Order: sequence, then structure tokens, then C-alpha cells
Amino acid sequence: MNNSIKLLYYKFLKNICIGKYQNYCKTQQNLLEQELVPEYINYKTNRNTGIIYRSKTNSDEIDILLKFQTLNKIKEIELKQKIKQGKKVKVCFIVTYISKIAFESIYREMEKSNLFEPFIVFYDAQENYFNDFDYEWNEHQNGFQILKDRGYKIYNGFDVHRNFIPLYEFKPDIVFTSDINMDKLHNHLSNIYLNTNYLTCYLNYSINTANNYPYHYNNRGVATGWKMFVESRTDYTELMKYSKYCGVNTVLTGYPKLDSYAKPLEDCKIPEKINNENPIVIYAPHFSIALEQEHRNWATFQYYYEYFLSLVKKHPNINFVFKPHPELRHRLHYLQIMTMDEFDKYVEEWNSLPNGLYVFDGEYIDLFRKSDLLIQDSGSFIGEWLSTGKPCMFLINYKRKFRTYLNGFSILGRKILDKYYLCHNQEEIDKYFKMIMFDKQDPMKEERIKLKDELFINIGCAGKKIVEYLTDILTN
Repeated sequence: MNNSIKLLYYKFLKNICIGKYQNYCKTQQNLLEQELVPEYINYKTNRNTGIIYRSKTNSDEIDILLKFQTLNKIKEIELKQKIKQGKKVKVCFIVTYISKIAFESIYREMEKSNLFEPFIVFYDAQENYFNDFDYEWNEHQNGFQILKDRGYKIYNGFDVHRNFIPLYEFKPDIVFTSDINMDKLHNHLSNIYLNTNYLTCYLNYSINTANNYPYHYNNRGVATGWKMFVESRTDYTELMKYSKYCGVNTVLTGYPKLDSYAKPLEDCKIPEKINNENPIVIYAPHFSIALEQEHRNWATFQYYYEYFLSLVKKHPNINFVFKPHPELRHRLHYLQIMTMDEFDKYVEEWNSLPNGLYVFDGEYIDLFRKSDLLIQDSGSFIGEWLSTGKPCMFLINYKRKFRTYLNGFSILGRKILDKYYLCHNQEEIDKYFKMIMFDKQDPMKEERIKLKDELFINIGCAGKKIVEYLTDILTN
């Protein structure tokens, strides 16, 4: 497509979009005050900012957004030409954490398709430590092998000398990312959205439960991509109604990570060490210790890590899984709470117990389904655990005021937390642990199941829906 045609197409698209922006914004501003209770004041402010921003159609930011979307349309047309020539679409799934994989069902659907050729490139988020810590490089190699053993077609994003291999060398047509700030966190991938070679799709690695409105809904990096696949009705509404980018590339599909809930329970695979008749409890601590964003200081590991290790020793007939956030080890080291060696020794002691297991894998839904209780203080697992229908004990950072603590969660996050058992201290942990594991009581079970049906769609087939959507776009 020559430059004069590209320019005409851009001007045409811009004029249409400006008209839509003006009409759309007028209908939204009056709705805002009616929807949110006073406790959501931060959310309300961020929403209103988005609506006002969109009404300023001469904004340079909107102009930039339209240029990106025009570029995406041109790349889409060129990809269709390639397909008409009988060539397959090469789809690259970028993995930066092995514990943050959300695309398995999409990948498997593409494997069955005659249109797509899926593969993984493993760009480890810990790359800055590779030259200083052999441990980090060995962990990267171990993660690479785990993904390879699962049958994925996978390429290492680093050569044997630990040097970065540029993405363009893998020649993708479409790139899936699950890191909302990929271009900022990984210097080598700074042009992930602004390029002329491939289309980008964004799929969140977790369900949005944090009150971080600009990060999730007003993120330019994601808005300038080709497609953003959204996991819940709540997120779709926020993006379409209130984000400053109008949800311009948003598609409501459901969350592919939850597709594993649809397969027969007997097909779920868990590590042999805990694959016995004993109940399973997962302890999943978050990394958010002393964050600059005070309202997201959720983590409680620094208070309870010895206590939970004592629980493993105290109850030999219960299997305990330690599933920390991948950033926790570095956060503890950075804050001088634990050295990396001390954290590793803690993991080794947990693992050495006959009923203890450390898990860092990202495909953990099978483990969720076979477990009986989740104990956590993490944001992402709030939503992913809900579909089990099983109880969750959520650990509250007791040094935070409870009202300000809840400000750290989104509308969806608060709805789910309302159906979990909140523990503010060790006495409450003991109380709820006894109630659930020994007394076999779970008074909020039916409320959680009802809430799950209200929030999520396409559980079991979201990956298939995404592949069908892309197939329809590229072949029509």
C-alpha cells in the first residue's frame, strides 16, 4: 500500500472516529455519579478523567492512537494477502514468567487449525540478573525445559552466552503478550507495539482485581495494540464506557486460563508428591511489601512465613503447597527482610517435609481444582480461584486500616472478597482453618458459585472463541 493511500485512509478513519468520540462522550458523563457508592471515590475520579479526556478530540494522544490503529489495519490487510497466498499465520506467544501463562487453550486450538502456526519465545523477566546470578540463569533454563516438555514449540529468547535474541528474528505475524507494560519493563521489546512487521494481541496474565485504573484501563501500550481480549463483563464495561481510549480494540471473550475448569476432574494432573488421598491446602503469598502505592501493600509473608511452615509440620495428613508470587524472592532481598539464600533455604525446608511442596509453575488450574483451600494475600488469584467453588482465606495486612485496605481493590475484586473468609490476625487464621479443614463448614459456598456465574463468561471455551474470532477476521 503506497504512502498516499495510507494518508487518505488515515484521514478518513480519523474523521469518523472523532465524530464517534464526540457523540459517545456526551452520553457518558451524566451516568457516572449514579453508579458508584462513595467508597469507590478513587475509581470514580479515574473514570471521570477518562470521559473528560475523550471529549477533547483535538488531543495529541487521540491522534497518536488513531495512527496506531491505522497502522494495525494496514498490517491486517497485508496479513490477509499472505493468507490468500496459502501461507500460515505465525503466532508468537511471549512468555516472561513461567508462572504467568494464560494462553494454553488458545495455543492448543491453534495447533488444531490449518490457518495458524503457534510457537513460544521465552523472554525471561529476570534477564537483568542473568550475568550476576547463575541461579537466575539456571531457573530460566529450567523453565524453558518445563515448557518444552509440555509439547510447546518453543524458542529461547537468549543464546548460550545469555545474550538477547531480537523478536524479529523469529518472524512472527501476530504476537500475544500478557505483560501490560511489556515495552517499559523489557528494554529489548520497546517497539513491541510500534512496528511494521507484526500485529499485537494483549491477554492479561491474571483477572483484574486491583484498583489501578490507569494501569488496567487507560494504558496506552495496550490501547495501541491490534486486539485486547477481555476476561470479564466488568472489565469490558469499564473499557467501553469509561476508559479514555473507548475500548477501541477491546473484545469480550472470557478468560482462557479458566478453560481448564471444563475438562474432567480425573484428567487434572498434579505433582506425584501430593497426588494421594490427603486434602491439599495452597499458601500463595504476594510480593507487595512496602510498595510506593500504599493502597496495594497487601503482602503478609513477612509476618506469617514461620507460622505457615509450622502448620505443615503440625498437620502431616494435609498436603501444603507453597505457591509464592514470582517477585516475592527479589522483593524480600531488596528490602533486606530475607537474603535470596535465606529464601531458598525456606523453600528447601518446605520441600523437604513429606507433605510440603514448592510450586512455581504457571499452569496451576489443575492444582486449584484438586485442592481444598487457598490461603493467600494476592490480587490475581482472587478471581482465578473463584471458579473452583471452594473456600478461600484471604490474609489482611494487619498494619493497614481495613477501609483503606479495601481501596486497593477494584469493583470486581471487592465483590469476590466479600465471599471469602478475611483473616486479620493469626487467631482468625486458626479459626477459619479449623472451620474449613476439620469442621467441614463453608457457609458462603452457594454465594460464591452464584457470583462466578454473574461475572465470567465462556468458562471452558474462551480460547476457542478467540481463535474463531481471529480466523473470522483474517479470512473474511
